[in-house]
Amino acid sequence: MRRFTLTLGLAALALAACSPQTLTFSVEMRHPSKSGIDLSRKSMSVVYMDDGQADTTFSNGVASSLARCLEEDYFAGNEAIGVYKIPVDSVSLDLMHGLVMDSGDDVVFLLGPPAFGDVVLTELVSVKNPVSVDSAFVSNAQLPYNAKLFVYDSMGKEDELHVFRGSSILRTQVFSNGVTAKEFLKEKALKSKDWGAELVGRQISNRFVPTWKEEAYSVYYYEGWDDDWITAASYAYEMKWKRAADIWMKKVNDNNIGKRACACYNTALAFYMMGDLGLAAKWLDRSDQYGSTDLTPGLRKKIEARKR
Repeated sequence: MRRFTLTLGLAALALAACSPQTLTFSVEMRHPSKSGIDLSRKSMSVVYMDDGQADTTFSNGVASSLARCLEEDYFAGNEAIGVYKIPVDSVSLDLMHGLVMDSGDDVVFLLGPPAFGDVVLTELVSVKNPVSVDSAFVSNAQLPYNAKLFVYDSMGKEDELHVFRGSSILRTQVFSNGVTAKEFLKEKALKSKDWGAELVGRQISNRFVPTWKEEAYSVYYYEGWDDDWITAASYAYEMKWKRAADIWMKKVNDNNIGKRACACYNTALAFYMMGDLGLAAKWLDRSDQYGSTDLTPGLRKKIEARKR
């Protein structure tokens, strides 16, 4: 229904003028994550450290959760990120270089050993209808957790190691008979920490998943009785950029120089939307050969911004 309405509108506008018209629409565009690292179209691995001093079950859970969250956003939920353990207690740029070589991936996330604070317990509260004497009372437990994550992007412009720090509080409940020593209850809460690994991994991923912004883009269409221009604009409106580009690339040989410039600009936008910044820039250069368009400078700025 949307395409049908659009086509009628384009045809009506084109009847009113022979000069190129523009169709403007809003698109939600993917931007780099809050971390500032652009992970689009890059392979990744998640590694966690084993310093030989702590149980790595929790770290494995956090690393696995982080990998799954990244897969949801960057790989449409498909399993594409390996999770590994490495027996080291210190991190360096050379180490990250080695992990990139060993994994064969563009980006490596290295999770440092877990650092837990002291367990904080609330007052005991009696449980209604307990299943046993040992579960007649319950106390809420809070376990502070500090995380350190090292990230190396081998495709980045700078050969640098990124370090991120964060904190969280794991919450659980501890059941008892009401007379159990407090230190025993804290120990019990600490042993149940592994269930919170999924949450911690998801919290860490929030800094690395892409952000989305609504942006306005325009394409040119030409003359009321040329169905190809209208069809291509309709494809663009429906985000079918490959189909639109196939039509526009046939229009770049038109005898009218203005049409050539518009067709080149539209093709550049299509490749930009499909993520090929190199081809997008080349098509804009070709548009300039025919006199450029009013929209060319704006798109060129967006392409350059994406390359940074």
